[in-house]
Amino acid sequence: MYRIIPFLLLMLTSSQSAFTQTFTSPQEQTHLIELYSSQGCSSCPPAERWISSLRESSKLWKSYIPLVFHVDYWNYLGWKDPFSQTAYSLRQRTYKQQGLIKSVYTPGFIVNGNEWRGWVRQKTFRPPLNEPGVLTANLSRQTLNAHYKSDKPLILNVAILGFDLHTQVLNGENKGRNFTENFIVLDLISRYSNNGQWDLKIMDLASFKAERYALAIWINDVESLLPIQATGGWIDN
Repeated sequence: MYRIIPFLLLMLTSSQSAFTQTFTSPQEQTHLIELYSSQGCSSCPPAERWISSLRESSKLWKSYIPLVFHVDYWNYLGWKDPFSQTAYSLRQRTYKQQGLIKSVYTPGFIVNGNEWRGWVRQKTFRPPLNEPGVLTANLSRQTLNAHYKSDKPLILNVAILGFDLHTQVLNGENKGRNFTENFIVLDLISRYSNNGQWDLKIMDLASFKAERYALAIWINDVESLLPIQATGGWIDN
């Protein structure tokens, strides 16, 4: 009896350490929906509520991958957005420099690398126009291995998304408001590969304070932010 218990514990520990999640895109292109937002912008809450509504859709992670980048160029108004990063503002500006969007503003939607205003009119997304192939990623603890069949150099992007993030805004245009936000980009990693294979480490989720997490994974060419293919899904505890 005393010999069996340690053996069972060892089996359980080994099983948990070997647990792997797999994220796989379809053959056709998955819509990558980016929202550029800020807690300091009074026009942003309706856009964030709209993108949060996608959480309940049966098409989530299959047909589209939503993510919300909080920019830092609203922080001067007196409220420093805790989720804002200069890198996210730079990403939005790079879209403009590459001629993919006309201007930098919030709330700003970019779908598949192009400016999109359809959320205001509740329009649906157009069906995919191409079939770029399958992007696959395996997550084991904090190690991510990704694969995409390609004969050219590519960039893999991996975003940790936080859900049910609660913030009380004390200053700025949204002073006095309480936000519960979803699909918030908490961390973004981008890695180069010349053979369609990537191995990287993601941050420990204990570093964050979300009630639930997901991954958004996508690839693009070295010289363009236009997404080629995307996948993602919930991170199991």
